[in-house]
Amino acid sequence: MQQVIKFLFSPLAFAVGFLWPLFSQILLASQTVESNGLAISIGAVVAIGWGLMAQVRGSWIWIK
Repeated sequence: MQQVIKFLFSPLAFAVGFLWPLFSQILLASQTVESNGLAISIGAVVAIGWGLMAQVRGSWIWIK
């Protein structure tokens, strides 16, 4: 049970659950991209990349 809770509060889970939809909606609202699929794909790449970086580094902040 502890591992499940630990995963739910991990940077990668935050990136997938919050940042991915946020980035996708920002792209669509600003009319940067025309299609939903492209916005979702770009949002996924940015959010998952950022979440993996934070997971590996152990921090969301660039300067440690």
